[in-house]
Formats: sequence, C-alpha cells, structure tokens
Amino acid sequence: MRAWILSLLWVVSCVHAAEVVPIVPVRPCFLCSNEPSLTLYWAAPNAKAVLILIPGGEGYIGLKPGQTDHPFHQFQSLKRLSDPALTRGQVSVVLLDSPVPLSPNQMYPSTRGSSDHLIRIESVMRHYQTLTDKPIWLMGHSNGGISLMEFVRYARQLDKPTPIAGIVASGIRNESRFEAPIAFPMLFLHHAQDDCRHTMPEAARRNHDAVRAFNTAETAYVEITGGQVQAMDPCRSGFHMYFGAGEEAAKAIDDFMARHLP
Repeated sequence: MRAWILSLLWVVSCVHAAEVVPIVPVRPCFLCSNEPSLTLYWAAPNAKAVLILIPGGEGYIGLKPGQTDHPFHQFQSLKRLSDPALTRGQVSVVLLDSPVPLSPNQMYPSTRGSSDHLIRIESVMRHYQTLTDKPIWLMGHSNGGISLMEFVRYARQLDKPTPIAGIVASGIRNESRFEAPIAFPMLFLHHAQDDCRHTMPEAARRNHDAVRAFNTAETAYVEITGGQVQAMDPCRSGFHMYFGAGEEAAKAIDDFMARHLP
C-alpha cells in the first residue's frame, strides 16, 4: 500500500510539475538575436511525444524565469494532454515564447518567416528531442499557421534534418498553404463558427483538401462546435480561441495523436 501511494504521489507531482526552460539558438544568423527563447514545459509522466505550440497573435506570451503555469484558457486546454486524469496523458506540452512581439500592428505576420524565428523553432525542437528522446510534433494556432508553413519549407533546406513527427494546424490563417512533399500526419483543427476574417473555416478546409491530395500520411480535418462567443476582437477571442470548448479541442488532438504515437 505504501509503495502504491508513493507511486501515485509521484505521478501527480509529475503531472503538475512545470518549468520555464531557456533555449539558446542553435545557429547564428545575420541580424538574429542571441537572446534565448523561453519555453514553458509540462512533462507528461508517461510521455510518448512532445507537442510544441507556436502561439498566434504576436507570438509573445511574456514568460518569466521560475514561472510554472500560465492561466490563459487555450494553454490550459493543451496542458490537459499531459495529464492522465484528463486525457491519455501521453503528450508533454511546450509553449514557445518569442522574446519580442512578431510583426506587431501589421496586417500580415511577415516575421513568421524570418531566419530568427525559424531558427528558434528549430532550436526548441532539437532541445526537446535530445531531452526526451520522443517524437516532436508542432502545433501552430492562427498566425502560428504561417510559422508552420514557413518552417516546413525551412526544414527541408537543413543539412541536418529536423524531423517533424506530426503537425496540428489549429485555426490557421487563410494564407497558410503547405507544399509537397509531406510525409507526416497533419490535423487541421478549426472551429465551425470561427468568425475571424483571417482564419475562415472554408479556407482551412481548402488547405486540408490540398494537403490530403499529396500527403503520404494521414491528413484529417476536425471541426470544433462547442464554446461561446466573447464581446472582444473575434480574431483574439471566442470561437477562434476555442473559448469554452477547450476540453473538446484537447480531445480532438489527443485522439488524433494517439493514432500515430509509438
């Protein structure tokens, strides 16, 4: 009985343990900053993969050293993936913070394709692959879809490949178009009532259909239907951010990833 209790306490402590991890860029580039990227890491006790979120908006979360949690509802929804009491608990979750806002006050987030940003994504992927020896999945939400599109293109040009185990394209921008070849599972996750003009459901469906035509792995489209609207910018709130539908969104990701985990 005592051993069982100690084991249970260990699992609970692992589920709730989190830390901010600074990650230095793996390569220099002209006009790039050497400032570390801060990441918030929720480790699943029985992890089979790591999911790295590239946030939308300006990509700036404002993480601080010593921070162990973030109250934003979307981040809390993803945290569920690391908790075996709420999901399968097979996915460790990483939030990637940009040290500065990306393309603030611009109609199109052009810096999502900058060398500085792409090297940071590569650096975070390499760090957690080395740390965990688990497959690394990428998730981009909203403007983060541009980051995914640009990084898939960037990764093909590297001398040392950065393996992408899978992608979750969540509420992505209309312009987030992926090119062949692709040979990893991709989930297009979108709210059926997303009313942000930059992230229309019909555009996400077209993007899904295009990728499905050439992807040699599974490509799926899942619509979120729950949640509620908020009296705020529709591109930063409500259905677009799965407000009130976090459990539904987490389950969709959990179910899709489970089909492709070792």
